Amino acid sequence: MPVNVRGIASAIACTLAVIIPSALGTAFAQQSVRTGDGLLTIKADMPEKARIGEEFTYEVEVINSSDHVVLHDIKLQQRKAKGLTIESVSMKGESEQQQRQDSQDRSKSGKATKKKSSGDKDSSKANDNPGKQSKASKDQMAISTLQPGDSRVFVVTATADEEGELRSCLEIASYTPALCLTSQVVKPELELTKTAPKEANRCEVIELTYEVKNGGSGDLGKLTVTDSLGEGLATIDGNNELSFPVDGLAAGETRQFVARVYAQKSGEFSSRAVAKADNSELQSRSKKTTTKVIAADLDTRVTGPSRLYGNGLATFTATITNTGNVAAESVDVTVKWPSAANLVDLDDFRLKKNSAKDKSSSQNKNQGQPTLAKKQDSQPQKKDKNQKQSDSETMQMQSESFVIDRLEAGQTAEFTYAVRTDNLDELPTEVQASYVCSIDSVEDQAKAAAKTTATAMATVTVVRLPALQIAVIDDEDPVKNGSKVQYLITVWNEGEAPDQDVQLTAKLPGNLKFHSADGPTDAKNEGDTITFDPIKTMQPGDRVEYIVTAKPTGTGNARFEATLQSQSLKSKVTSEEPTRLFDTASN
Repeated sequence: MPVNVRGIASAIACTLAVIIPSALGTAFAQQSVRTGDGLLTIKADMPEKARIGEEFTYEVEVINSSDHVVLHDIKLQQRKAKGLTIESVSMKGESEQQQRQDSQDRSKSGKATKKKSSGDKDSSKANDNPGKQSKASKDQMAISTLQPGDSRVFVVTATADEEGELRSCLEIASYTPALCLTSQVVKPELELTKTAPKEANRCEVIELTYEVKNGGSGDLGKLTVTDSLGEGLATIDGNNELSFPVDGLAAGETRQFVARVYAQKSGEFSSRAVAKADNSELQSRSKKTTTKVIAADLDTRVTGPSRLYGNGLATFTATITNTGNVAAESVDVTVKWPSAANLVDLDDFRLKKNSAKDKSSSQNKNQGQPTLAKKQDSQPQKKDKNQKQSDSETMQMQSESFVIDRLEAGQTAEFTYAVRTDNLDELPTEVQASYVCSIDSVEDQAKAAAKTTATAMATVTVVRLPALQIAVIDDEDPVKNGSKVQYLITVWNEGEAPDQDVQLTAKLPGNLKFHSADGPTDAKNEGDTITFDPIKTMQPGDRVEYIVTAKPTGTGNARFEATLQSQSLKSKVTSEEPTRLFDTASN
């Protein structure tokens, strides 16, 4: 509303009173005036009658009649009136101390002094202490600030000096209207809180909670919350970067979001979330959260003999331990052994809880654990005709499997099995345990699946030794002089391995003379000793026979000796056959 009324002096309020020597009572006549712009209204009342020489009082009320215009620097001028003396003017409600101080100030300066206060700058404080915003002297009334609808009342004390009609006029000297505009200043505040579990299972969905709050007094526009999850942690759809928009937050409003993620491996995962306004620099970072992802882990061990003689039975003990932090469901166990061998027995597994010593051992599971290595190429050995399978066939493996329904963290399953070596020179065996978990809601099941496999192997060396046997027998006993005696020498390998350089030597006693020798190899005679050429190799089960023929040269007992030596024999083996010799002439 346009207002231009500064310095108005046309509005004058006049009051009349009749002065008489005495009065029985006091009655008041009220007059009012309003400025042409309708902003300021003055109301004054004067007693209808007053006594000469006695003080009387009347009130002047100044009213801001507007709805939204603040009036500043209002000044009312008291015109001089014949027969009237203004003794004092004060603001109604002003303390006596303030009135005395104002009176002293006026007497020193000779005129009213206008004092500025904080009310000139802040109109809201004028109502709290109106006396300090309004000043009055005998001939002037001043109001620093008057809010819309507000008013001030001045109390005028005067004395009538003459009898008759008394006229007192108060004019509006000036005032300044001001149109005040109001705007509430607000401040939005962004707060972001991220909550994550301290520990989570690798095989379960992890829920992250984000709470974004506008803790200020103003509304907040669009914003975005982001979180870099890091390598190994991903959303259900496979992203390592989490982001979601917020369409805005009213003052005091809070929104909560839940993100479902999963871990692609075990370990610790830490990150901070950031909320940032789209159209300003306003942002907030959450505190860093750390989640330890735990999982089941398997340790497999196999123990058994390192050496076995012949076609014996090798018994193995296998253990599968869950060295992880959570239970493993449906653990598949597979036992492998060579196809050329025979699995004789496979016991049911037994569950037991690990002791502190076992746990310490499991932590060092990579130390001293046998592993499957490539078989070194070697010169193939000559096979016996009874050996049914080739080298490649003997190393083919067969298997048998079973399932452990649940293996708790720290729990061990133990079982034994026995394998017969048959004709193998080496018996490898392997135990493999595997555990697979997956999260069904994840789009990429290949990444969501976690497979833990532990394999252990043990190898038994089958020791096979040759075992040469020798037997000597004469064809008749006693033997008469002039006839012949034959010695049959039988040599055989009843062991499980071949023997090399098998050589037979025979020695005749003094009362026998060499006649002839026959055998699998050539023989030569030197005096009383017959030496056969060695047999290069005797396989297990091989049997050979030698015949040595001699003639008696005397009578009595004759002791024939056959000596056997070979590569495997550490010392010579001798077999003897006694024969009685007699002379028919002596009989």
